[in-house]
Amino acid sequence: MRMKSALKNLPDVELSWDEALSGHTTFRVGGPVRCLARPRNERALSILLGQLRELDLPVIVLGAGSNILPPDQGLDAVAIKLNVCCGGILRLGEAQDGGSLIYAGAGTALRDVIRYCVRNELEGLETLAGIPGTVGGALIMNAGTALGTIYDGLIHIDVLDSNGVRRQVSREDLRPSYRFMGITEGSTVIGGCFKVRQGSSAELRARIKEIMDRRKKNQPLNFPSAGSIFKNPPGNSAWQLIEKAGLKGFRVGGAEISKKHANWIINRGNASSADILEVIGKIEKEIFGNFGVRLEREIRILGAS
Repeated sequence: MRMKSALKNLPDVELSWDEALSGHTTFRVGGPVRCLARPRNERALSILLGQLRELDLPVIVLGAGSNILPPDQGLDAVAIKLNVCCGGILRLGEAQDGGSLIYAGAGTALRDVIRYCVRNELEGLETLAGIPGTVGGALIMNAGTALGTIYDGLIHIDVLDSNGVRRQVSREDLRPSYRFMGITEGSTVIGGCFKVRQGSSAELRARIKEIMDRRKKNQPLNFPSAGSIFKNPPGNSAWQLIEKAGLKGFRVGGAEISKKHANWIINRGNASSADILEVIGKIEKEIFGNFGVRLEREIRILGAS
């Protein structure tokens, strides 16, 4: 009741109560979140975040739900979707040292950014092809592959700081590393500016096809998943350790360690969050027991203490 009364009169915010998170995660699992909020503009987002801070209500910013595991019992929290208030792509003109600048809102799907670049013959971000998620999530975790990360073409990130003030953070002020961007805790990413250069649509399509063909060959893209579960430990690959431990195909309920890529857990159609979490625990125990390596999770377990 406290949450409903606090949020019901907020302007320009669409509220959905007890919304199943299974419809908002790529794992297709998760119970209901108490409230799903979609601000219609940046001002509404700032007001919403301020209200949540003032009342000390728990909040989750949801992108495409491609890197999270919510609990089966749901969450007594407010989940915020940014696709309306921080969606879209703009071309900002030419960069001072050549090339062009584009701006993408945090709620924009990475696939839409790639499509925009292909249509407008702009290259530089195509290494992100096939990564599920939104610009905001990708910026927070410095998403990427062996071919490059989102930081490579980054000029600046726009955030709302912990006081709701809009700030611009330049690439020079960040501390990027493997799956980490160094954005100040408590900040909400609302968009990013990137440098691209003129290219050829035909060459871009060929490059993206090559990337996607490699993904289809090596990753189980035909099942719900959250991509890589663990970060690669220094000097090793998580998938190699899991494979060496003989865990490929290990299954609990509907959750299975992929036989195609050992660092992926797939939902074979009826997995629960508990099933997936049990598989994660099995991997961690076996890898530490066999190799003395403590794997670090790449995905975020919601509701975990």
